Amino acid sequence: MHSLERRYLGVMRSWITRNWRWALPVGVVLAAVGAWLVFGFFAFQTYFQDDEVDEALPFFTAGPAPSGMAGDETTEEMADAMNKAMDELDMLMTDEVDEPMPEMEGAPEAPSGEPAQTGDESIPKPGVPDPETADAGDAETEDTEGGSAAPEVEPEAAAEAPQPEAVEPQIIVEAAGTFIDRSHPTEGSARVLGDGSGQRFLRLEDFRTDNGPDLNVYLSAAPPDAPAGDFDNDFVDLGDLKGNVGAQNYEIPAGLDLDHYSTVAIWCVRFGVVFGAAELTAS
Repeated sequence: MHSLERRYLGVMRSWITRNWRWALPVGVVLAAVGAWLVFGFFAFQTYFQDDEVDEALPFFTAGPAPSGMAGDETTEEMADAMNKAMDELDMLMTDEVDEPMPEMEGAPEAPSGEPAQTGDESIPKPGVPDPETADAGDAETEDTEGGSAAPEVEPEAAAEAPQPEAVEPQIIVEAAGTFIDRSHPTEGSARVLGDGSGQRFLRLEDFRTDNGPDLNVYLSAAPPDAPAGDFDNDFVDLGDLKGNVGAQNYEIPAGLDLDHYSTVAIWCVRFGVVFGAAELTAS
């Protein structure tokens, strides 16, 4: 060690010895600020760890009803509104009733001293002929013997009648693209899934990029090879990146023009850089 260096260290030790009462707190504060910059702001530790996800295909809530009729469609917003109305009216989810048979107008009055017949008693019992319909039954029997009776319908033939098939929502790929590297290696595909109802999801598959702080998924009007600063000039934020590895879904706002916002960008909000981008092309 040179004499100049030894002299400098000696001066520092002497200074710290004389001023340790306030030099120690200042040193602790500086160390804390440095640690926050390294691990909090720049978040260097995120670059060395993966956050993996594996989501199933998205669930469409506004698709066609099983009947296939447009009038039977029920959106999630409609269901929420109906549940809210039921809560405000204090309506039960199950409201059972058990009413008796209605009293028929013009029913014959019971003779004096005898109880009146109820609606249930007026229903013919099995095996007991109704006197009012006995004559009509005899007439039908005579017609049958004469050969003029209507043909009977076989029960099996009625059961074999074609039934309308339920229309199931069909998920289709409306647009797709492949990720390219920008400031960080990025790979995988981006697909726009829809079911014809207007609801759409962006799905990332076989996806992988570097991890980092404040990563979001943008739909940007800038092309994939645009300067980094162009990606957040005109964009729609679909939310935080759920994981830097694996399949994941993001719902697209209803009515969004994907001909204009045609680029998927993995955007680092904190540092203003794009990790990777994919251009969506209509299928």
